[in-house]
Amino acid sequence: MTDTQDLIVVGAGSGGFAAAMRAAQMGGKVTIIEQALYGGNCMHKACIPTKVLMTAARSMAAIRKAGRYGIQAGEQPQVDMEALHERKEAILEGLRMGTEQLLADRGIRLVEGRAKLVAPDTVKVDGERLSARCVVLATGSIPAQHPIEGIELPGVIGTEEAIELREIPRRLTILGSRHWDLELAQCFHLLGSEVTLIESGKRLLPEADREISQRLGKVLYDSGITIKRGVEVEAIRQSDDSALAVILAEGKDEIAADKVLASRRLPNSTGLGLRELGLKLEHGAVVVDERMRTNVTGIYAIGDVARSVTRNSESMWSHQANAEGIVAAENVMGRPTKMDYGPVPRCLYTQPEVAWVGLTEEQSEAQGLEVSVGKVPMAINPFAMILDQTAGLVKV
Repeated sequence: MTDTQDLIVVGAGSGGFAAAMRAAQMGGKVTIIEQALYGGNCMHKACIPTKVLMTAARSMAAIRKAGRYGIQAGEQPQVDMEALHERKEAILEGLRMGTEQLLADRGIRLVEGRAKLVAPDTVKVDGERLSARCVVLATGSIPAQHPIEGIELPGVIGTEEAIELREIPRRLTILGSRHWDLELAQCFHLLGSEVTLIESGKRLLPEADREISQRLGKVLYDSGITIKRGVEVEAIRQSDDSALAVILAEGKDEIAADKVLASRRLPNSTGLGLRELGLKLEHGAVVVDERMRTNVTGIYAIGDVARSVTRNSESMWSHQANAEGIVAAENVMGRPTKMDYGPVPRCLYTQPEVAWVGLTEEQSEAQGLEVSVGKVPMAINPFAMILDQTAGLVKV
């Protein structure tokens, strides 16, 4: 069957959804293809599930401090993990159904299956051929293992396994300090785990403003999370009692753990027929210009699977994918639009929450700009005092 349209979007995550909706809003005839669940990894395996867990963890923390407000609730609340996961699954199911309905309401055709490009304007899905003027690749990223000895041992998990845990590990070691690592570190600590965070670099969350990342690190440390910076993991080994030992390089330390969270993600570009069509790839990512165009006419790429020549980092954020999806769709529909990463926000659902937009102080200085900094600490904000959440600040 051949059905020629304006746009085929491969992948229905944050970026794919935005691309399909924007093209349809501009009058385009659109099909979106999804192999797994509409809403993508962010909705089902990352952003939304971690926020559900973190909300429960925050509630636990609030109960422990209830006595400061004259409420006698006890300091050892218990969490029913099965009930929590039931709540999570109900939320995810509602969001998935809502996503599908929004797409359908815009007249977008939804196709389930594994897509493969067989020509620049043709996608094959389970034997069916779909044709369009343009294709947007929005296939996201996939879990990958760190190149560390012992990474395949039982008990070494990724973020997708972490958010499905039915028991809170007594000792949890986390390798890295990406945004998902920091959220899960605080989440499991508040739920009762002894957490150790290992970062090979000199600071946590290096893409954030230096002062902000330092303040967040202090909050995590003061709460009881052990933080080790500037160290490499040499190996992970298993003892006779099935516990794990994280061995740091140069004999710097050995950390006992019941679970090790080692999360790494790579662009999801294999099996799509991209090399056969001559698309330019770098480390598995599809190279795109400021209009999200690849080197093959009519094919665009957005989100985690793409690497823009105008983006300074390889960071993976759903907000970024969303913005790139809109840019790609507008170019498909004849409105020349360039991607501007400056206004794209970044945010973490830690406590306190962390968010920023635009250049950091260091980035501004590196560009030779004259920098004037203004700060307001949350410690002087009355409502922050009432909430007993005074650790943050606003920096402009």
